[in-house]
This record gives sequence, structure tokens and C-alpha cells, in this order.
Amino acid sequence: SFADSSLLSERKRRDREERLNIVLWRQPLVTLQYFFLETLINLKEWTIKLWHRRSILVSFLLTLAVLTATYYIEGTHQQYVRYMEKKFFWCAYWVGLGILSSVGLGTGLHTFLLYLGPHIASVTLAAYECNSVNFPEPPYPDQIICPDEEATEGSISLWAIISKVRLEACMWGAGTAIGELPPYFMARAARLSGAEPDDEEYQEFEEMLEHAETAQ
Repeated sequence: SFADSSLLSERKRRDREERLNIVLWRQPLVTLQYFFLETLINLKEWTIKLWHRRSILVSFLLTLAVLTATYYIEGTHQQYVRYMEKKFFWCAYWVGLGILSSVGLGTGLHTFLLYLGPHIASVTLAAYECNSVNFPEPPYPDQIICPDEEATEGSISLWAIISKVRLEACMWGAGTAIGELPPYFMARAARLSGAEPDDEEYQEFEEMLEHAETAQ
């Protein structure tokens, strides 16, 4: 058993060294070969999955066709289409900022401090100044102007301000969660592929799980 364990450890070490040498600047042909093979395998798997879920795919394509026709056909419904389009891009903007906060891009800048925080602060200041959150739209949110309607003094509440910025805050939070998904899926793919990272703490953790009665 000890000899088998030593042989297995030695084989894992050689395999790990071979994998480390398969990089584009050392073995470009081999790396590109494995890349194209993996791409073909993934395309085959995705095609099989789509075929098994062809009813969902057809429904999605029909829904997309109906939405496209609704977007381009002229009519009285275009005002609602433009409203939904504006809301969609507004939500996508805040989701994108949330993703940038999560990804970081090596800068460490947090988009809450740069965008969402100042937006909430400006809405709060304007709400207490105007005694209302019914800012005319447009130009809100590009520019905050007090509404023409008269408001009673002290009628503004914290809940009203929260309700005014809840969409931006929720979309930004969703973006931060989405930004955490790529590293999660990468770690999950590495775990399922059986390739052990070159990390002593990770290996100790694996050994602890193997000897534990219940993995928690």
C-alpha cells in the first residue's frame, strides 16, 4: 500500500509538471490543439443539452421573435416600448457597475463609492430640500429638479427615499453577485476535473475530508 501510494504521488507530480509546461509560449501547437479539442467537446455537449431542451429553446426563440416584432412595428404601444427600453438600459447600467465592483479590474475602486453612494446622497439631499421625491422624469435621474407641486413641510420620510433608490441599489447588488460567479464556476470546473491545485493548504484540506466521517 505504501509503494502504491508513493507511485501515485509520483505520477501526480509528473502530471502536474507536464500540465504546467503546456502553455502558449512554450508549446503553442500542443496548447492550441488541446484548446480546439476542448472547444469541440464543449460544443458537442452544449448541442446535446440544447437538443434535450428543444422545447424551451423553441419557446425562447418565439418569445424573442415576438419582442423583436413589437419593438420595430409602429403603433400606440411604442410609448410603453420606449419606457421599458429606458428601464432596461438603466438597470443594465447599474448591474454593470456592480459587476465592475466585484471584478475590480485590478484597481480596487469600488463603484458604490464612485456611483451608487453619490446617487443616493444626491437623491436624499434633493428630497429633503424639495420635501418630495416626485422629481420630474425626464430629466431625472440625469438631473434632479424639484417638482412644481406644493409639498407640506417635513412630509418626506426615510422610507420614501429608500423606495426612490431601491431599483438602482438592487440592480447594483445583483451585479456584485453576478461578478462572483465566474471565479466560482472556474473553481468548480477545476474541482470536477480532478486537477488538484498546487496548494499545500488545499491538499491538507482534501486529506482531512478523506479521513473525516462526515464532510462539513
